[in-house]
Amino acid sequence: MIAKHNASAFVARSSPAAMPLTSMRALPTTTQVSNDDFMKQLGHASQIIPVLHPENGLSPSEEESAVLLEVLQKQFAHSDGIRGFFAVYLTSAESLTMEEVPSMLAEAVKGADTKVMVPLACMNVIMPTAMSSIHQDPELKECASKTADNGIKILRLLKGDSDVVSNCKAIYQMMTQDESKPLTMVEAIIELNQSWKEPASIIRALRLASISASQTQ
Repeated sequence: MIAKHNASAFVARSSPAAMPLTSMRALPTTTQVSNDDFMKQLGHASQIIPVLHPENGLSPSEEESAVLLEVLQKQFAHSDGIRGFFAVYLTSAESLTMEEVPSMLAEAVKGADTKVMVPLACMNVIMPTAMSSIHQDPELKECASKTADNGIKILRLLKGDSDVVSNCKAIYQMMTQDESKPLTMVEAIIELNQSWKEPASIIRALRLASISASQTQ
């Protein structure tokens, strides 16, 4: 697997806009991202991010893009991979300055099993939103708010999926104890972000998000 991976990077070196060979060599293998636990996935994410956001305006070649996409797809096939990647990515310097989600990352997110991806994507909005309301330190509050904004960018990639609507409605209804109020996904997120006033509401929402995530494992 490793030899094949490096060979693809070597072939791509002839392209004038190819990624530096060292960046591609640093990528984890598909076997690693498929099988490793959450803690190791954090390290894999740190190796993937520089390839998603190359320096000096370089772009990966077609061969390199195919390798990177396959790695992301394997990592997003299970909850440890998704949680590990986004725990690092959403707080990374690269993602905090991005205008749009990189195309390969967007493709991998959209192609993942929504039963696994959606609850975790929702939680990646809920948790930093809650923390931005809890933190008293201005820097921590700003960091949590930016992380939530990044989470929303990822969640928007899935906005047409019925699981997103169901998860947002469930979270909002859990907080309001109102099972009859019909909400669209956008309305649910707006209501949710306006509801971080009572600690009990935050606790209920986080508990529900955790339960939803654990049920996908």
